[in-house]
Amino acid sequence: MDTKAIFDKAIELAWAYGPKTIAAIIILFGGLWIIRRLSRGFDRFLQARRVDEGLRPFFTSMADVAMKIALVLMVASTIGIATTSFIAIFSAIAFSVGLALQGSLGNFASGVLILLFRPFKVGDHLSVADKAGKVTEIQIFSTILQTPSGKKIIIPNGKITEGPIENIVEHSEVQAEVTLLLQPGTSLEKLQKAAQEAASHCPHALPGKNVDVKVAGISRDDMKASMAVWTLGQHHDDTLNHFYEALRNALGDAGIELAKERRKDVV
Repeated sequence: MDTKAIFDKAIELAWAYGPKTIAAIIILFGGLWIIRRLSRGFDRFLQARRVDEGLRPFFTSMADVAMKIALVLMVASTIGIATTSFIAIFSAIAFSVGLALQGSLGNFASGVLILLFRPFKVGDHLSVADKAGKVTEIQIFSTILQTPSGKKIIIPNGKITEGPIENIVEHSEVQAEVTLLLQPGTSLEKLQKAAQEAASHCPHALPGKNVDVKVAGISRDDMKASMAVWTLGQHHDDTLNHFYEALRNALGDAGIELAKERRKDVV
């Protein structure tokens, strides 16, 4: 092949691939610049949402890698390289991994939602999935609660987000409620005085707040009554324990008796 033929072939290739290559280079460097800006903006967003310092770099780097993979595919497509096979391979791998880690990925997604939207925080008292305790740690896959008796409860984040959450926030005013079955003829006036007397012996009861006494039902054998004393969220469990103890003495002093246990007739 002579020099003229080589030169003509080079010109042909330049016209065929030159514009695509230039466009790909522009997309590559422009995309990298945009990705840097988006990554910084995403990091600031996570800071604004008060995401844990240890998890923020992980989320930022994961978003950065995902955007760069998309950019590489875009550049390859611009040059003319078929990306269909790559996408099919990535999809098959992602599908297989997703099936293998279905439960873990669900907990991971729930952990991301908890960290972003913060329905509760460390220090709050949660009641979820028939478990209750103080939140000591929020991890990416699970949330750790500690009971008043010192037990540690590890709940998968998926269990937390799939159902209702009862959250007692620190420093908020909440009620510590006790429900009892009393004799059906119990005087409500005596019950109110006894409940107020019991609340006065609770060290964390809020001053100036009356005890709420409500009758939830009456039958021939008993009267269901609830008594609630106001306290702060971080003192809920202590106040509830003190209220139970104080009620035992106050009800006895007022002559108020608990309902007798119903006996089933023996056939």
